[in-house]
Amino acid sequence: MIDLASGAGLSLLDLSELPRSGIKGEDLSSWAVSNAMTIGDASNRAYPQSDGSLVVRLSPGELLLLADSSKPRDLLAEDEFQASYKCYPVRRRDSHYWFSLCGEQSSEMFAKLCAVDLSAKSFANHSVAQTSVARSSAIIIRHDAGDRKHYYLLGDSSMAQYMLSCLNDAMAEYCDE
Repeated sequence: MIDLASGAGLSLLDLSELPRSGIKGEDLSSWAVSNAMTIGDASNRAYPQSDGSLVVRLSPGELLLLADSSKPRDLLAEDEFQASYKCYPVRRRDSHYWFSLCGEQSSEMFAKLCAVDLSAKSFANHSVAQTSVARSSAIIIRHDAGDRKHYYLLGDSSMAQYMLSCLNDAMAEYCDE
């Protein structure tokens, strides 16, 4: 984890070195149950796991698997993937940056970059938005840390530097100089 910016109102971390992967296919639910994962049928929802990891259902046929930042481990051993299910692994560590944004003013900061209302009244904990952030496709996941608002932001790794620049600019009024 790399601390990129922080101030009284917000904190931005780069979690891109942590394990993350995905699964696509029609047998996702069966595969998840066989791997002791708890997920629901609703898309655009994050499902916390007992080991601290997060399983994000992006669609009926796609899951995103995020490791617990306090004890990272690979959630999917691609070389041991069970071919008996009609689904396949998707590498996300190579294709997506992963940023963490914490703080009470985080939804206000995101309002500068994204048209989705991420306030607590409209975007509950464990909600997921697949949207545009600073004119770049991204996934926003609300995953509160205790009583503190916490969002994960994932997007195309080729856009990571651009997104950091946009986030730093949007955060400037909330961070101490």
